[in-house]
Amino acid sequence: MSDTLTSTKSAGDSTTTTAHSDELRRKYSVAKSAVADLAGEVSRTAADRVGEIKAQTSDWVHDKAEIIRERATDSQTAVITLVRRNPLAAVAIAAGAGLLLGLLIRRCD
Repeated sequence: MSDTLTSTKSAGDSTTTTAHSDELRRKYSVAKSAVADLAGEVSRTAADRVGEIKAQTSDWVHDKAEIIRERATDSQTAVITLVRRNPLAAVAIAAGAGLLLGLLIRRCD
């Protein structure tokens, strides 16, 4: 009788273990699917955010480039006007800068 009890108990444990394993597999499958969905959502969100940042950065760079172009044009116009009004001063400044640059280059050798 003791053998009958043991074999019945073992058969019951096997069924319980199989059911438990099946339940764990099902839960694993659900969790795996949830993680994959979450990873996809994170990826889409990150791609959207990167696109927004890229657009903002592009706009900022274009704005700054336009400001630099305007300032360079203004500076060029100011220098041309100054040279036309004071040609001798412009030649003297250019000669002084050339002399200074020549001395610096000569010292470096």
